[in-house]
Amino acid sequence: KIDIKLNSLFSTHIEIVQIPPSNNYDFLLFNAPENMRIDTTGRISWVPLSTQVDEYIFTVEVTDGTAFSQLDYKIYVNAPPVISSRLSDIHYIYDNEKLHFTLESFDLNQNPTLEWKLIIGPPGMHLSYQGILDWTGTDFGHHPYSLELNDGIDTVVWNGSIYVNAPPVFTSEPITVVAKGDTFFYQIEARDDNKIHTRDMEMNNKLEFYLIQGPKDMQISKDHTIKWATNDSTDTEHIIGIVASDGAEETLQQFPLFVNTFPIVTSSDSITVEIGDTLDFIITATDPNDGDTLSYHLDT
Repeated sequence: KIDIKLNSLFSTHIEIVQIPPSNNYDFLLFNAPENMRIDTTGRISWVPLSTQVDEYIFTVEVTDGTAFSQLDYKIYVNAPPVISSRLSDIHYIYDNEKLHFTLESFDLNQNPTLEWKLIIGPPGMHLSYQGILDWTGTDFGHHPYSLELNDGIDTVVWNGSIYVNAPPVFTSEPITVVAKGDTFFYQIEARDDNKIHTRDMEMNNKLEFYLIQGPKDMQISKDHTIKWATNDSTDTEHIIGIVASDGAEETLQQFPLFVNTFPIVTSSDSITVEIGDTLDFIITATDPNDGDTLSYHLDT
């Protein structure tokens, strides 16, 4: 029995021993695959197609016109197994989260005997013969692993990494009221317990901040600050949404921002009253902020 791989060249030469040798020989194939060839020198050539798998039994006959001899061949064409369902290149889990994933496979051969094997992995990782991968992540960062699927002839290997991630946590708190004409300032700060980058084991972890909600002219600078001039703001109430991302997970900080406009006194600021008369004067004022209630008091 000869084992060969799918889509690979099978080539062998028929050796003839005859004393004394004949001048000419003819070679014939019986029950051979359609695309198998044998040339005038006795060399067999065959590249199995994707549909030509499993066992093939055929006969080679050589004759010199008077006598003949036959040789039986048994060839098994093996299709390498395929890992058809697996984790992503980098799979993310939380600290102390239990990973339980069933790997799936595919093989063109009939009745293949497939076996899973964990080559390397973090302490405590287990891969069953049925392809169930179990592990509980306890340390932040990358945890490389390597596994293989074997059908007894060919082996395929998969290399991946499991990243135990801690989501970003905002440590700064913004002010929520700013006076009209002033500049709103917010230094954004956040913490991430991961030290290594989520996608590159050679880089340190880095948080990115994105403004996903707020006034059109509001921006986050490269040093993670917001400086927003309120002079042109026509609205008094805003909702600000900031996302902190570590490349694997995002954390949202959302807060209201109230742009307060000072009240405007609309009554006259010049009053004349004679000595002995009673002052009876109504002070009027307006406030551009909707819903505000004005109160009045004297500064003496």
